[in-house]
Amino acid sequence: MTSSRYHVIIVILMLFFISTLSTGADEANLVRFRNLLERSSFPENDETRRLLSDAITAQAYPAVETPFKINRQLSDGRLVQFEVRKTVQDWYLIFRNQRGNEPWETYPLWGRGTWIIKKDLLTGSYIQAKIFLQDDENSFIRIFPTRDNRSRLDVHLYGRQLDDDVIIPVSFEELMLTPFARITALTEHSVDWDVIFPNPDSYGYRKVEQLVNALTYYEESIVEVTDAAVNGAGLNVFIESGDSVLIGEATSDGGTLEKGQTGLNCSGYVKWVADGLYSAWAGTPGSRHLDIDVLLKSTFRSNRNPWSESRSASGEDARKDMEALLRDPRFGLDWNRNLARIVEETRLGRNLTAEEMSALDTGKLIGIPFRRDMGYNLDDLASALYQLASARPGAVYLAAVNSRFLPEPTESDPDPIPLHQYWHVSILAPWFDNGVERGRFRVAVLDVGDVSESLLQDPLRVDKPRFPANIMSNATRYARLGRDDSGNELTPEVMVHLIRVDVPSDFEPSPLPEAR
Repeated sequence: MTSSRYHVIIVILMLFFISTLSTGADEANLVRFRNLLERSSFPENDETRRLLSDAITAQAYPAVETPFKINRQLSDGRLVQFEVRKTVQDWYLIFRNQRGNEPWETYPLWGRGTWIIKKDLLTGSYIQAKIFLQDDENSFIRIFPTRDNRSRLDVHLYGRQLDDDVIIPVSFEELMLTPFARITALTEHSVDWDVIFPNPDSYGYRKVEQLVNALTYYEESIVEVTDAAVNGAGLNVFIESGDSVLIGEATSDGGTLEKGQTGLNCSGYVKWVADGLYSAWAGTPGSRHLDIDVLLKSTFRSNRNPWSESRSASGEDARKDMEALLRDPRFGLDWNRNLARIVEETRLGRNLTAEEMSALDTGKLIGIPFRRDMGYNLDDLASALYQLASARPGAVYLAAVNSRFLPEPTESDPDPIPLHQYWHVSILAPWFDNGVERGRFRVAVLDVGDVSESLLQDPLRVDKPRFPANIMSNATRYARLGRDDSGNELTPEVMVHLIRVDVPSDFEPSPLPEAR
């Protein structure tokens, strides 16, 4: 064998060996992402798409509209519904995944794993594909064809774009017939898929879910009463005066407090839940209450706080005048920060440094605007909580709603100055389900006794979550910004500040005292 021929054979063998290694590595990578999706029960329907490839690749809209077709996949037994729709300019091929176990149960349009392929009605060319990541119409990836026979991807999560213009070195048509796992494998260096598909079996998520379930037993016992809370002695009192809350007190719904009920306002409710967290981390679950006075102290920040200024005014009359004039626009922020600090110090068994206290406040996230001391825009809350829950299973978040706020005129202050006010507090509890709806993202709104409200829209229900709408309605009413030229009320920008609190495994609500 000549030397030149020998070298040719060696090169061929080396190329074959490298190709084999590359193919093996690619296959191993694909298996990893298949496992990632299976772990979170993200449904694949590539088998059905390949079965109906003629419809996907067709150059013209079918003369007769395709009725619903149901295909049972051999690979996983899943039912996938297929249909074709058209509009004036486009037509759509829709692949919806089975929801539930019955053959004819609902197939939500924007359910997890639904594929919608959009084509031009005139030319039959591809425009885009949309694959839903969660049961939410604003949580999806979009894939676009490019002119160089490659594809481009972007990622949206609850209305916020996380990634943009991610190039995939594969043609659009080929991707339409491929498993979603392959798309994730091809983009692993550009998109953090572990954030989008966290492990729903993480023990932290079960702790959050258990906390929410434990609080449901107290819903009927708690009634909203202005300025009411539970003090350090476990008594139902008013926060400002310390006086007892009595049977017959006016409630926020226009009724009166009855025997066997406890009156709490939003701050009082958040404190009562935090009492249970504090007790469990202290080693005595369901037994302690924090003192109210320690929660009224101003917290670290560069901003001036009228509450602390009023405390430092000389003379009792001067303090009263200062408080009446200024109020405390940052009361909710201080209240939540003090609660979170005490719970965290109890969890760690030591005092926190200033840096550690600051770290309890949530911060910048991918694709979401953030402002220090103010937090996130109300519309970005779901996307923010998704990222936070994915990064730290087992945490809930004390929320302080803030916006521009014009105080009611009083005798001492007939012409009040508009302030940026923290005017409502709540607890937002995010987790990923590992039950029947495995992998589905959930956020419970814990607000003055009611834990049944969700922050998120259910794809099988028409009615929308009440919490964002109620917050915006109250913000508009409190702000009193007037009306625009068309007569519409001007709405303020509503922000939500979040501060983290970790949930113990043995959480129990602290005793709930009845009004006297």
